[in-house]
Amino acid sequence: MQDGSTRRWRLPRPQASLRGRLICLLLIAAFPVVVLVLAGAYAGYRGSLRQAERDLVLERDLVVASLSTRIAAADGALRGVAATWPEGWTGCGDRLRGLTPVGVVLDVECPAPAEGLAGTPAAMVRPALDPAGPSLILTQGTGTIAVLRALPGAGRLLVARVAPPPLPAGLLAWLVDGEARSWPIGPQTADYGPAPPQIAATGATRITLGEVPLVAARGRLSAQAFLVVARPAAPMRATAMMIATQRLGEVGALLGLSILAVVLGANYAVTRPLSQLRRAVAAWRGGGGTFEVPGVDGMPDEIRELAESFRAGATALAARERDLQAAIERSEILAAEVHHRVKNNLQIVSSLLALQAQRVTDGQARTEFEAARDRIGALATLHRHMYAHHDPEAIDLGAFIEELGVQLFAAIGDKPGRRIALDVAAPALRISSDQAVPLALIITEAVAAALKQGFPPGHGGRIRITVTADERRASLAIEDDGVVPRPDDQLRALLLRGLARQLGAELKREEAGLALDFPLRAPTPRPPPSVRPPSSRPARPDPARPGPSAPA
Repeated sequence: MQDGSTRRWRLPRPQASLRGRLICLLLIAAFPVVVLVLAGAYAGYRGSLRQAERDLVLERDLVVASLSTRIAAADGALRGVAATWPEGWTGCGDRLRGLTPVGVVLDVECPAPAEGLAGTPAAMVRPALDPAGPSLILTQGTGTIAVLRALPGAGRLLVARVAPPPLPAGLLAWLVDGEARSWPIGPQTADYGPAPPQIAATGATRITLGEVPLVAARGRLSAQAFLVVARPAAPMRATAMMIATQRLGEVGALLGLSILAVVLGANYAVTRPLSQLRRAVAAWRGGGGTFEVPGVDGMPDEIRELAESFRAGATALAARERDLQAAIERSEILAAEVHHRVKNNLQIVSSLLALQAQRVTDGQARTEFEAARDRIGALATLHRHMYAHHDPEAIDLGAFIEELGVQLFAAIGDKPGRRIALDVAAPALRISSDQAVPLALIITEAVAAALKQGFPPGHGGRIRITVTADERRASLAIEDDGVVPRPDDQLRALLLRGLARQLGAELKREEAGLALDFPLRAPTPRPPPSVRPPSSRPARPDPARPGPSAPA
């Protein structure tokens, strides 16, 4: 909607319709469910992350158990070899390779204690020289675990190298010794560098290694060796997010289907019957007749009762409308008859005045009789034009002025266009009767004066009557090109001033015409005859107040 340079946009109002209100109520009712679903999705996301951490701890325990089993098997084999070692035997490799346990990869050596083990300080090897002491587990740069056992009385060591078991896909693993030195297990782990420090010994720990978020866990192999496993956090979060999104989508789809089912059910049970009732009311208002609602038997009880109430009201209203229409037709017939008789009576009075004027011998008296005849004839003509159709407050002012001019010309024995031309420019005007009467009398007085005083016998010319009007005001201008100056008629001047006051205008008189501008008053609505107040007799005019109040 645009008003001048200002553009106003009408905001949508979904609550204006019943369907919109039902949807709003459903959304309000679904809001707590949506909050719970979101909270559940977030809790599921957090739970998936914790489950991934628990799975990592479980994988750590499985790898530690598998590696510990292999170490125990290798240590048991070395113990058996040391217990059955023949005295004076120097061939290490061949004998030990034949005793390799199933499922354990052993690379056996018999180094001298003084030589130490490749990559292992001698201080770490000496405790293994005590046959009663435990086996010493060392980590080596090759990613294997060395298990040592001393030969009794031979001054030599038995070494078994245990390879780690296969790791699950994507699992990173490091071997860490007691001095925090670490060796990656597998080529994928080698890309990440040394093992991350400060890993909790129980559960999983979230760390960042080389700007890569990881979830790590540490397990103990022995007093001198540990195993650290880790997984990248990004895949865990992606998996947790996918699970949460899937759960959210499932619950959201279920909630959406439930809302859709409720909306369709409400549309079928409530909105559609009300729409049928609305269309039936609109059809009845547009075409009248019998009020019928299709499918009323299948509607809910409340809407069916409402439709029945509408039907009963429409039936009663139709009967009342028929009675009112009959009464209006009778009143219009009576009003038309009354108006016709009033017009005839005014014409009779005008004719009687004309006959009486012919019998009057005094010229001044005859002039007064003729003026009274013209005024009454103007009122009769106005009465006929105002009540010629169903709207008594609308008058074709141009046609009325032309007919009035013909009557005034006939009063002097002439007709428009023969000696004096009459130009009329006036619209069809909706005007109240309180303004139509003084306007008609003003035109009558001005035209009659111009015909009798401005155009003597043998002198021709033109009379122009112009009326312009808008929604609020109207203007009247009467001018002619007759002779001037003209004799002053005090009674006519008094009448014109009084009639102009009734219109609420100021009269501007000139030697050859007049002009006035007056406000238009809205016509009073005519109530139906059954509610109109009884008409009272008009007050008798005050003889002490001459002027236009008596004609009005």
